[in-house]
Order: sequence, then structure tokens, then C-alpha cells
Amino acid sequence: MTRDKIAETFTQWAEAGRDRDMETGHGDVVGQVIESLDVKPGQQILDLGCGNGWATRILAKLGPGVQAVGVDVAPGMLSRAEELHSYTIRARYELMPFEELEFKDGHFDRAFSMEALYYATDLDRCLAELFRVLKSGGEADVVIDYFTESPITARWAELVGVPMQRLSEAEWRAAFEQAGFGEVETRRVVDSRGPGDEADFEASRWYESFAEKVARHDAGSLWIRARKA
Repeated sequence: MTRDKIAETFTQWAEAGRDRDMETGHGDVVGQVIESLDVKPGQQILDLGCGNGWATRILAKLGPGVQAVGVDVAPGMLSRAEELHSYTIRARYELMPFEELEFKDGHFDRAFSMEALYYATDLDRCLAELFRVLKSGGEADVVIDYFTESPITARWAELVGVPMQRLSEAEWRAAFEQAGFGEVETRRVVDSRGPGDEADFEASRWYESFAEKVARHDAGSLWIRARKA
């Protein structure tokens, strides 16, 4: 039921055009992370929680012969991904849950995820599947905004209306290590555009004051980088 609720919620977001807000809101941080990736020609990249596929398409353009596969549980998001798809790149989008990835062992060279892993209904199983589908030496780069050290985000689960995994930075490291990953590192990525101008701020359910928006910005996004030995 939880997975169905997540799929329904984000299909509604796509139908309301909110998928575009994700690219606008997260684009700078994603750009910083992707710029650091040492992607080799011909590599296979998995994008977990691809939404409308905007990051999947960026990943597919990182080198000659690079192929990117985005997976998501929301049919509406994947419909948007197909609408926005470019046939000049090697990218595709698949409907499947994080906990049941329909790929063979060691299929991907790299994995990427932005603002998605905390929606996993079974985080341990999700990370076990991520570990399984990566090649030996493969790297996972996961970025999330909803974590304990960003206290302003604590009410997000209630606002979105679905259960979300709220872990601390140390707990995220431990979860990856428990799944078998080595060389697990965490760091913060701060949007270089800043929190915006206070004069343009409008209170909302997400940020009741400009001070809250500044606090969220300053906490940054949590970037988890892990390698499969």
C-alpha cells in the first residue's frame, strides 16, 4: 500500500507539472555532483528515482557510448520522461521499485540518485539491490535533502503524505556499510545560487519564514559516495 501511495502521489505531482520544479530546485546541486564523476566512455549508469528523467538525460551525455537507465515507481513521472526524451542520447526509463531491481548482477558501472532513496519502503533491501547490480569497483553517488542534521525538513513526510526514511549522516553511512559498500564518504553540497532574495520570498507550507529557507539552504544536501569493493 505504501508503494502504491508513493506512486500515486508522484504521478499527481507530474500531472500538476511539479516535476519541472525538481529540475529547477535541484539542478545546481546535481550539477556540482555530476561534474565530479569520472565517467568513462561506454559506461552503464543507473538513476534511482529518476522522476521525469532530467538527471538521467544529463548522465547519458557524459561521454561517448554512455548509457543511462532511470527507474521510478510513478507511472506519471515516467510518462513525462518519455515525453521529454531525446533520441540523440542512450537513455531509457523503467517502471520498477528500488527494492526489486530487474537487472542482472554487476550490470552497472555507476549509480546516481537525487532526492529519492528516503522513499524506499525497505531501505536495507534497496541498498542490497543497489550493491548487487553494481559491478565490482562501481560507485554510487546518492544525494538527499531530508536528513536529521537539516531540522527544517522534519515536517516533509507529513507535507508529502507518505512515509520517509529520516536518518542522520552517520546512520546513512552505516546503512551503506551494512549493505557491503566500502569507502563510504559523506559531505554537504550547498546550492551555489544561495537562498534567494528575502524581498521575493513568499511563505508556504514548506517554508513558513525566510529564516527557515536560509536554514535549509545552509544545511545543504547530503552527498553519500560509496564504492563496491
